[in-house]
Amino acid sequence: MGALFRAKSRFASSSNSLASGEKVYYRTVMSFTIIDSCTGCSACERRCPTAAIHGVKKEMYYIDSSLCIDCGACGAVCPDDAILDAHGVLCEQLKAQERPKAFVQLEKCTGCVYCVNACPFDCITMEKAPPSISGAAGIATTVAVVDMKKCTGCTVCELDCPYDAIHIWRQDDERAKVLAEHNKQLWSRIRAA
Repeated sequence: MGALFRAKSRFASSSNSLASGEKVYYRTVMSFTIIDSCTGCSACERRCPTAAIHGVKKEMYYIDSSLCIDCGACGAVCPDDAILDAHGVLCEQLKAQERPKAFVQLEKCTGCVYCVNACPFDCITMEKAPPSISGAAGIATTVAVVDMKKCTGCTVCELDCPYDAIHIWRQDDERAKVLAEHNKQLWSRIRAA
């Protein structure tokens, strides 16, 4: 995938400039890459939300850059230290309780279903909103709920949410812990009523 960026150049000619002294350059931004320490375990292939990773078991796998969305889900599960991110940095394997997941800020969720439609793992559903945030007290009658066991933290839902209501954070991130506790309190009010 190519990225467009602009740079000032005092040598710009009128034929290739956008404005006075400004040129357009294209730079190739690499997707995630699998290197030769790959043992072909297929953990990355199973975790990839876009089916961008291919290979034969016990042989080196590869990433189709046209399908890679740079989410990092593959790098979080690689036991071989064989995946480089888009900047060429080796990805760190994360323990299950550290891996990124989607967290919904219930008060911001409008029930628009963009995240549900975008999720490649069908791990987001819409459920009746807690009374404290629905109807007159809030903006939605239904809110997004994430099945944490199925979520890979791929960022697709976060990118598609027009209301900034869903975030991808590592599970050990303090923001994730605070939001999870807050949401738990909102949901417990339903069960107590």
